[in-house]
Amino acid sequence: MNTIHHQNQDPLAKRVLGRITDDHVTPRPRWEFLLKNYVFWGLGALAVVCGALAFSATLFEIQNVDWQWYMVTHTDFLSFFLSAAPFLWVSALTLSILVGYWYIRRTAHGYRYPLMMISCGAIILSLSFGGGLHVLGFGEEIEEMLGDHPPFYRPILVEQRSWWVEPEKGLLGGDIENVASGTASLVLRDFSGQSREIDTEDLRDQDLTALTRGETVRIVGAPTTATSSTFHACFVLPWKKENQKNKPSPSDRAATSEQRVGERSEICKNIRSYEKLHASEDGEDE
Repeated sequence: MNTIHHQNQDPLAKRVLGRITDDHVTPRPRWEFLLKNYVFWGLGALAVVCGALAFSATLFEIQNVDWQWYMVTHTDFLSFFLSAAPFLWVSALTLSILVGYWYIRRTAHGYRYPLMMISCGAIILSLSFGGGLHVLGFGEEIEEMLGDHPPFYRPILVEQRSWWVEPEKGLLGGDIENVASGTASLVLRDFSGQSREIDTEDLRDQDLTALTRGETVRIVGAPTTATSSTFHACFVLPWKKENQKNKPSPSDRAATSEQRVGERSEICKNIRSYEKLHASEDGEDE
């Protein structure tokens, strides 16, 4: 029986040995398999880190975009969403998770893990790590580092500034250069670097008291025309959210020499967002 069995195996063994000889097949050292395994795990981990950075930037954009003033800068919420949504970072996060999954599946024992386990693990790690990076300020660092370099992407802070350099739509933002006492005007250097004279006749005392040289603000006013050299301001909004907390209290405003309260002029009443801004301002006064 053994003789017969070996005789039956001889043709197959010869074919295998012949193939090894013809193709010059040689055994690979163990370190090659280990290196490949480590490389795949490392690339998978790198993909998760990239996903975390993308999620950190996504959180920064969501937190810093002007959701509350979309009715001022855009005609409707859909156009605002398409302008402000962090599509780049969401796409980068998704791609990083897929790449991480692909590499992890190709490690020595990666095939043993179910698709759902690897996918959920990569997502949880990316979101958790990315949330921590956002708290540490990495989201803003990534946005500032990119700047205007990618031709297909503008960071949300740069994008927002572009919304507030449209005087023909009644929108201006920038740094206050000069507030002349006893006059109803100020000079603003907008985000494009141009100095503009601002008519403040329609501003309330709470706005005027909060205006200081060097402060960055956004101003909503009457749309300018080709023949107008002065921008007529109706509302002043702080550029950063935390500045809202520093606005003067009602008692501080009561101490000013003149109280400008109530309705504004017909010039301001004709702007598209007047009712919403006026209602929002009255709510803050209470």
